[in-house]
Amino acid sequence: MTVSSPDAIAALEAAKAKVIAEFGDWTNHNMRLADGCYTIAPTPTPSEPKLRRMTQIVMDWCGGSVEGLRILDLACLEGMYGLELAMQGAQVVGIEGREANLAKARFVKESLGLTNIDFYCDDVRNLSVERYGHFDVVLCLGIYYHLDAPDVFRFMEQIGSVCTKLAIVDTHVSRTAEEKHDYAGLTLAGSRYVEHAPEASTDDRLKILWASLDNDYSFWLTRPSLFNLMQHCGFTSIYECHSPLVEKFEQLRRSGTGDRATFVAFKGNPVALKASDLSNDSRPLPWPEIPR
Repeated sequence: MTVSSPDAIAALEAAKAKVIAEFGDWTNHNMRLADGCYTIAPTPTPSEPKLRRMTQIVMDWCGGSVEGLRILDLACLEGMYGLELAMQGAQVVGIEGREANLAKARFVKESLGLTNIDFYCDDVRNLSVERYGHFDVVLCLGIYYHLDAPDVFRFMEQIGSVCTKLAIVDTHVSRTAEEKHDYAGLTLAGSRYVEHAPEASTDDRLKILWASLDNDYSFWLTRPSLFNLMQHCGFTSIYECHSPLVEKFEQLRRSGTGDRATFVAFKGNPVALKASDLSNDSRPLPWPEIPR
């Protein structure tokens, strides 16, 4: 639905102001509601490069169209990625744990007249086939590094169980193996980070819109451990996206202060080689862990 008349745009701005008065400003997802009317501002924000990267990945790997595909947006925040793919023609489900974020996502959905996206207020750790069904594409963007061990390990298994084709995991990874956990026959390494002060109340935690729902700490996997876990969860090939560029991620790497990356993983079946069958009965080689 396109809104263009001055009266309609004024009404839209008034409705947006009511959402802001109750739930606060949009904190990240700058979406176009009408001519000159955006959720944050009619000027570029850091959200656009990430949106372009994620959308381009999906469109490229899905043959240039998402028509008829079922897509899941985990911890969808204010809904921009799922809304974009709904506008591109997919059937989308967004799951978000904070009502303040969901209210903004639903406002955009209604403002744009979209009927092919549904939002649910839920903890992503409740994800299951029984609860939400299967999805061609699963977006795990900016949530994985907010989970603690062992939830962070189980969550990848949950993603693997609902995903039938493609998963995009955009996450911080640990550059050091400071701590190790045994899980499902794997030894998984990484580092622990603070999410909330232990004494923080439930209400205080919910007010921090870019943090975990309840865990005090999060566990960031190293790259080798993340790859080994994803392989264990049924992803047969894993790739890293470098273009379209997200400059902020590249600056982190070049400065040596962090490592955030976008991984693209496929659900498939191990190929039985014909030119040389010597490794057909072997399990995929595990990634060697980085030194502590």
